[in-house]
Amino acid sequence: MRERMPSPTPDNFATGLWRLLAGRRLLMGLSVLSGLLFAGTTLVPPLLIRRLIQWITEGGGTANGLLGMIGLLALIYLLRGILRYLYGQFSHVVAYGVMTDLMVRVYRHLQRLSHNFYNRQRTGALITRSINDIETLEDFLAHGVPDLVLAAVIPTTMLAVLYTLNPTLALIVLIPLPIGGWVIYKFTSRIRQSWRDVRRGITELVAQVQDSFSGISEIKAFGQEEAQASRVQRHAYTYRDQIVAANRISLAPAGIVEFSGGLGVLLAVWFGGSFALAGEMSVADLFLFISYIGYIYQPFLKLADIGDTLHKATASLERVFELLAVEPEIVSRADAIAPSPMRWDVTFRRVSFAYREEETVLQNIDFAIGAGQMVALVGPTGAGKTTISRLLPRFYDPDDGAVLVGGHDLRDLDLDFLRAHVALVMQDVFLFHGTVGQNILFGRPDASQEEVIAAAKAANAHEFIASLPEGYDTLIGERGVRLSGGQKQRISIARALLKDAPILILDEATSSVDTETEWLIQQALNRLTRHRTTLVIAHRLSTVRHADLIVVVDDGGIVEMGSHEALLAKDGRYARMVHAQSLAEEWEVAGVEPA
Repeated sequence: MRERMPSPTPDNFATGLWRLLAGRRLLMGLSVLSGLLFAGTTLVPPLLIRRLIQWITEGGGTANGLLGMIGLLALIYLLRGILRYLYGQFSHVVAYGVMTDLMVRVYRHLQRLSHNFYNRQRTGALITRSINDIETLEDFLAHGVPDLVLAAVIPTTMLAVLYTLNPTLALIVLIPLPIGGWVIYKFTSRIRQSWRDVRRGITELVAQVQDSFSGISEIKAFGQEEAQASRVQRHAYTYRDQIVAANRISLAPAGIVEFSGGLGVLLAVWFGGSFALAGEMSVADLFLFISYIGYIYQPFLKLADIGDTLHKATASLERVFELLAVEPEIVSRADAIAPSPMRWDVTFRRVSFAYREEETVLQNIDFAIGAGQMVALVGPTGAGKTTISRLLPRFYDPDDGAVLVGGHDLRDLDLDFLRAHVALVMQDVFLFHGTVGQNILFGRPDASQEEVIAAAKAANAHEFIASLPEGYDTLIGERGVRLSGGQKQRISIARALLKDAPILILDEATSSVDTETEWLIQQALNRLTRHRTTLVIAHRLSTVRHADLIVVVDDGGIVEMGSHEALLAKDGRYARMVHAQSLAEEWEVAGVEPA
């Protein structure tokens, strides 16, 4: 990550929260107003009961007065119910709105980030940050903000009433209050840090579980179920210990505030009772004091819970802000162009590249693909072929040199314009959970059903799609697990055909399939590459013998370059590769095991 926002202190946490509430501040204001009115109704029932006690002890009450008091109490409790519903409803609408907007904002931001960022991240960790952490913030907005208002208003209002009745006793019952405030202050930093640890713990746990599900075939194939379960168990136990430790610290203030509130009641009973026995205070006023003391200290208990929620929200928002602060490395320049008309020839001009500074992957790559021509990259695994292909759609930028399309440096072209004119067919095909038709439409979402079927036919996919239970509406499962490798590959080709981009990248599109499927795929690829500028990464050399240019790559550099016939005549690296592959195929046909 190239930049990081400062960790949210209580001040900039509030500022960040205020920004997130943009467009919903009025609704949150209505929630707060409903909460304030609800707090106001809390004052009334004890005051009415005080009046009833005065009638009983001092006289003056009537049956009609009692009925009127009962009616007023019923109205107050009805109003309290309505107001509690309203402030809860308003705050939840705001909270879920902010949560949804923030999730979408984070997702859109993550989409803009470069491949280098994803090379350093685990998918599970990103899922936790973009969903779980934001849900924690929703909990604070839905419950913490309204409760915070009530916790501030109710004690202040009630203390004002008590002070008018008996200033001395009002001050006495507040003696334990500073204890609770001091405890909350002392625990604040430890609580915040403990919840940061918890968020890191759940991130690691989710990442480990996600990795396990993604690699379930490998886990089963190598008999590593127990070993992998043990890894998940270790992360789960670590998370358990972190959250238990966080709760141990977070719950302490609530217990101490509870005790402080009890001391307040004891002081009210002791001193208020003494005043009443001495005739310095009425029984009705003593009742009001004891009733209000419970209300006064109850919000401080709520404050302890709110503090817990606040620390969780602060830790989560810090992680979300940190994610949003990551700057994408690959972006369109302010003066980027989208030329029309455009030539679709490609030139790699003395390109060098490294994923990390100390590890050079490509060195002085220099070749050209004429418009409508095919260039094949061949060479051993790890030679840098795939990295070369990733530079063309600007997944990465070269460290030195330039990649040009139509004579324009890719960095001068609008990024959306460039990628709209490049199609990829990969060896490891990625299909989304959805229908066959939806996956083909991914190439061009506005295409008609007739165009989808035409693309499938050109990709030799229509026949097997038609045989599926629901044809093009058949669900294929996550990553297309219900399809064979060859079927997924042909859907990928249909997707590229539908996109109809002038530049095409094929990354070992026919590897790991049987001969019959390879023939079907090769037929489809011949249709796909026709009149397109094509960069092919070849595993089976027989598939690229008709390429306009073959570039032999090894150890990040070009070692040979020429046509199939010219390279065979040169009797160099490419000729040896062709001979070795031919020999291996002959052994395979003859059933001979290599020594």
